[in-house]
Amino acid sequence: MMRTVIKIFYVIWFLLPIACSKSASPAADDAAKDTSYQVPELTDARKDLVLSWYVDGGPEVGSSVSDVPEAARKEVRVQDPSIPPEKAAPDTVYIADLTAPKVGGKYVVKAVPREAFEAKRRAAEEKAEKEQAAALAASAPPTPGNLPPLAMPTEGTPVVMYATKHCPVCIKARRWLLEQKIPYVEKDMDSDQAAAAALQQKAAAQGVPVRGVPVFDVMGRIIPGFDPEQILSILKQGAATHLQTT
Repeated sequence: MMRTVIKIFYVIWFLLPIACSKSASPAADDAAKDTSYQVPELTDARKDLVLSWYVDGGPEVGSSVSDVPEAARKEVRVQDPSIPPEKAAPDTVYIADLTAPKVGGKYVVKAVPREAFEAKRRAAEEKAEKEQAAALAASAPPTPGNLPPLAMPTEGTPVVMYATKHCPVCIKARRWLLEQKIPYVEKDMDSDQAAAAALQQKAAAQGVPVRGVPVFDVMGRIIPGFDPEQILSILKQGAATHLQTT
């Protein structure tokens, strides 16, 4: 009788880890499903994703493959806003090469470490900023583009842009000012507290609410946001007034 009890004990002891491993397999399957769920499926038909890419160091955003310009399709970040935060991988971003062949109608989306991706993006932004600074230094015309020759006052700079280094709209505005050959001074709102205080004082005096960046001081007039047409209009009005008084 005692031998029978011992045999039963050993049989139960032997089968216990097998039973445990079988009971753990559904959880492992669920984890695998969660991992696969994190990777967005990108097709030409989907219009509910967030696609982002960089042009000249500046970010652009779209919701479908057709929004991405040909020149930027080599590396496009893909985000699915429908994925719950608890299932998102915090240390991973997903990148698609839209120039590569599709597999089963889907673009291949690869997981990339977030740290490496952000380091690459920062390097691209710094490179773009250096190129913009070099272009500004190389092109030093005394008058803005799209304005009559010698129409601007010879003293002072007609445009002051209050911005931050990593603001996407600021990057666009900076690029536009360079293209238009408009002389300007840039004030960094993150590091120049005196400039930030001066801007608030000017805006309050003109009754202009200021929230966020960029903000422009165009010939003394505060313009919140980036409005190219309004900036050019004020510059042309100022140029005409200057011509009449000289």
